[in-house]
Amino acid sequence: MIKKIVVLILNYSLKPLFYIMLKLFNTVVIFRFGNSLGDQVYMSSVLREINIKKKKNIILFTNFDQFYKNNPRIKILIKSTHGTIVSFLLNSMRGKMIMNFNSIHSNKSNKHFLYYHKKNIHIAQAMSEHFSLDLDYNELKNELFLTEKEKKYFSTKMNLPEKYSLIHSQSKQSFTKNKEWSQKGMQDIINYFNNINWIQIGKSEEPKLKNCNFFFDLPMRELAFLISKCDFIVCYEGFFNHLASCFNKKTFLIHTGFLPIQSFKYSNNIIIHNNNKIRCHPCYDLVCDEHQENVKQNINSEFVLKKIKNNLDP
Repeated sequence: MIKKIVVLILNYSLKPLFYIMLKLFNTVVIFRFGNSLGDQVYMSSVLREINIKKKKNIILFTNFDQFYKNNPRIKILIKSTHGTIVSFLLNSMRGKMIMNFNSIHSNKSNKHFLYYHKKNIHIAQAMSEHFSLDLDYNELKNELFLTEKEKKYFSTKMNLPEKYSLIHSQSKQSFTKNKEWSQKGMQDIINYFNNINWIQIGKSEEPKLKNCNFFFDLPMRELAFLISKCDFIVCYEGFFNHLASCFNKKTFLIHTGFLPIQSFKYSNNIIIHNNNKIRCHPCYDLVCDEHQENVKQNINSEFVLKKIKNNLDP
């Protein structure tokens, strides 16, 4: 009851005042709190559209402020988290100028929220199509800005080989296992292309692949530098794909048919899939044993290796 009274007071007193000030300074407030790193990355493409195409100043509230350091699209960057007074105030005053970057169908059921949106749209659009800004989603471009000082420091710290490629062994398991292909398959890629300096990225608790170096548990900006310098990356749909697009890095993306291709595709992607044989494609179900069995039967190592070989630079 007290919470409802506070919200009413905010909506009829502070909210109108804030909106007058935001309009006066041609500014919008965007906020995003959560644990998904991928969400933070592709949010940058929407902020780019708002700033460049719509000519709006942006105040951004996020719990992953390190991703947006040095980003020229952001006028004011503020670190905050869910469950704080700040997040309560922002949620209470949502509207045309204060917007939450999150699907309106988030946590609706045991299906991915894209199931409830228009078909064949990018996930960044699904997270922001409720914005009252008439955005153009045809030229989405994720961005992360590293300073020359950072690049020099990371280069010295990592001591990377001149040429290398990146791979990871496992998709994010806490959300769904239906983006997963095969740990053995990932190892087969390393074994087949054994003339490549392979570096495995991800978390230290994930299965370790053989015949490669490891850069686990990297801070986001160090990982971004590592990706920016690689020849190409082999990954699943998710964070690494979104981050690689910031640098237009060739990305061999092994797609299991969980979501429509259009929902995560960038111009730098080479998408390896056999969706016409995945009976439930696009699956959307966060838990689906049939989907996992379908993937095992219809995407084998030979199929993946051929796709990569045919698209590698000579």
